[in-house]
Amino acid sequence: MSQKNGDIMFSKVKIREGHDNFFTPIRLLFALMVLIGHAFVVIGGHSDFEPEIFFEYTPSYLAVNLFFVASGFLVTKSMLYREDLAEYGAARFLRIFPALFIHVLFVMFAIGPFVTNMPILQFFADPAFWTQPFQVLTFYQTEMILPGAFSTNHEQIGSAALWTLRYEVLAYIGTAIAFALGLLKHRWMLIAQFVIFAFAWPLAHILGIYDDLPGTLQSILRFGLAYGLGAAIYALKDKLSFHALGIFILGLVTALFNNTVFMEVFVTLWLGYIVFWMAYVKIPALNGLKKLSDTSYGIYIYHWVVLQTLYYYAPGLNIWQLLLLALPATTAFAYASWHLVESPMLRKKTTFAKFLKARLGKANNEIISPAE
Repeated sequence: MSQKNGDIMFSKVKIREGHDNFFTPIRLLFALMVLIGHAFVVIGGHSDFEPEIFFEYTPSYLAVNLFFVASGFLVTKSMLYREDLAEYGAARFLRIFPALFIHVLFVMFAIGPFVTNMPILQFFADPAFWTQPFQVLTFYQTEMILPGAFSTNHEQIGSAALWTLRYEVLAYIGTAIAFALGLLKHRWMLIAQFVIFAFAWPLAHILGIYDDLPGTLQSILRFGLAYGLGAAIYALKDKLSFHALGIFILGLVTALFNNTVFMEVFVTLWLGYIVFWMAYVKIPALNGLKKLSDTSYGIYIYHWVVLQTLYYYAPGLNIWQLLLLALPATTAFAYASWHLVESPMLRKKTTFAKFLKARLGKANNEIISPAE
């Protein structure tokens, strides 16, 4: 059957060059999955209240892994397309930090004073308030626990989802280092990024050391698996194809590994298959979605504080009422973030790259020039 007849079940989906894809709307979908999952957490007061939608996997857990699979593909593509560390670094920095900085200030000054139980002068005088930008932007502590804030909520966290950005940035740095060392030159090198983590995850469980690992290493294993899969798919982009029926079949195969040490690996493979089928399937009726503003990052960083604030002022809300209020509010903040901060800053990546090159060139000259 052909797609012209409206049947995409058996049509072959191939990865295409350029921007003819649905990455923007599907990342928006992933961000909304995180928002929905965290709404249950805010109301219930613990991550255990988030529903499981695929065995023990929750919407937010799956969505973050989906983000990392897509990121591994797109960031690897960016690095190999640019082949310039300054240009790559400028693009990655401007994608994450300007919007994050504004978000931190927003939570501190626009939300904090209205959700604290402390006198306002005492609130602003507390060192925990003024250290927030340094803690968050260095990823030392990303939860944004402001003095006396959200005291009547189950959790007093101002921005719970920011912790994953630490691993996103580490992945960016890892890709840059690999490129600088010549470790992205060959197809097998990209595939190895996934294979290493695909062996490391089950091995850590088989040896019984996973639970004893620091949380940071556990997260590196989890996100490295997803990000590495994205890089491997980029390496094989001209050889792979995806089918809607394959999503169902691979899902069934994955289910067979439930309660085994290989479950995470197969779930990640399944998620990767879903991502690239959704991103490159040809559905002309949905082409308008490709023009959507890229608000996924804004939704991701703003959704928690919106949920927390709504629940702080209206603790009697049920899950559906909370979502009904939070979805448009978060989308509005995300839309503003994209158009007022993210997009304008990304347009400056060429200028910023030139600045970085000039600074690096000057530093190199100072190092190699003889002292006067």
